[in-house]
Amino acid sequence: MFFLSSLVLLSFLIFTGCKAQKVQEEVQRAPLVKSDVLAQFENELTQIVDKVSPSVVTIFATQEVQMQNPFGEDFPFPFPIPVPPQERRSLGSGVIIDYKNGKFYILTNNHVVQNAKAIKVRFDEHTEKKGRIVGTDPKTDIAVVEVDAKDIKDPEQRVARLGDSDKLKVGQLVIAIGNPYGLERTVTMGVISALKRSIGVTQYESFIQTDAPINPGNSGGPLVNIRGEVIGINTAIVAEGQGLGFAIPINLAKWVADQLIAKGKVIRGWLGVVIQEVTPDMAEAVGVKEGVIIAQVMPSSPAEKAGLKVGDVVIAIDGEKVSSVRDLQLRVMRTPPGKEITLTVIRNSKEENIKVKVEAMPEETKISQAGPSAQDVGLLLRDLTPDEERRLGVKGVYVSGVMPGSLAYQSGIRPGDIIMSVNNRAVANRAEFTQAIESARKAGRDKVLLLIRRGDTNLYIVLSLR
Repeated sequence: MFFLSSLVLLSFLIFTGCKAQKVQEEVQRAPLVKSDVLAQFENELTQIVDKVSPSVVTIFATQEVQMQNPFGEDFPFPFPIPVPPQERRSLGSGVIIDYKNGKFYILTNNHVVQNAKAIKVRFDEHTEKKGRIVGTDPKTDIAVVEVDAKDIKDPEQRVARLGDSDKLKVGQLVIAIGNPYGLERTVTMGVISALKRSIGVTQYESFIQTDAPINPGNSGGPLVNIRGEVIGINTAIVAEGQGLGFAIPINLAKWVADQLIAKGKVIRGWLGVVIQEVTPDMAEAVGVKEGVIIAQVMPSSPAEKAGLKVGDVVIAIDGEKVSSVRDLQLRVMRTPPGKEITLTVIRNSKEENIKVKVEAMPEETKISQAGPSAQDVGLLLRDLTPDEERRLGVKGVYVSGVMPGSLAYQSGIRPGDIIMSVNNRAVANRAEFTQAIESARKAGRDKVLLLIRRGDTNLYIVLSLR
């Protein structure tokens, strides 16, 4: 009896031990965290990257840079002997948006290829081809580059799918793909932080703001939604901030690109007015809280012909509300020349509807002197706060960012600099800086002399305007 009981107990222990060992092995093989949702998200994320990455290219632009001083950018005195121009090779990103007639059409930033004497486009580590600029548009910082697609495998599969940036919402997930510092097809992820941002780097702005990490070299690369559609072209960052990246909405970029491909230039609608926001201080005087006020009407312009007057407050176009200067600019810009639109304005506290026939914007030389505006030189500026002025002991304009490869960058201006004067005329804010630059342009100058504060040192820098 004792022997039988011992045998039963031994069998039970063996069974229990085997079961415990089996359970332990299963536990070791099982994932630490079981989440079908995370696994699905990860799988879809990698599929998006695999799908979009072949559309992303690296762009190398070779430019001639006129050296101002052989002793370096920080040397404070001019050098009397002319210095031969030197070649400089910058890089950026691009995204293939079309393939036809055996050629790729690549969307990128204007500042990536600006003043380039030669362009190379790298598709992968084994394939690099010569590129040709189809057209550029500094006003939106958009450019299109053409590349022969011969010997590129499955060219149709490399064309990116474009989304609809008018339907974006703050908080949506986005992915940035590009070549920061030459690290090809780097993938970063974030959300849409804000929409319709204006940061003062181009004339026509309605940026998508994102916290997806963007660095020099990402410029021209795509911002992608979770459906694998390109919804923006990465363009700028705020150097002293974190998670402050900006992308051109793809609807605007595509509108510009289509014209560059078809015509080699962009034709914009034009009213011929100078406008500004209705501020809270103005609201009571003009009798409306939202809209844009006309500060100037140009002679013989569509606005003058239609009877628009200084002091009119535009509140709607064709029945749709106008909320900002940017809103009015972009909507008029995209109106085909010859089309008649109806502006709803407040004049003498009364609402009126005025019909205006939009015309094509004149060439730049007809409405101002040739060359880039103060914004087009590639500077992101802000006014110094009163506290900063007291602490630093200077008045001037703070350089928040400098576009890589821009005129400002080539001239040696760097983020953190404080511009104190233009051609020895003090500037205390952005408006005075812009006015000084425009005055120099009207005088036919190609360069201006800037006095800047860098750290604890003052130095002069020559800024090229073209």
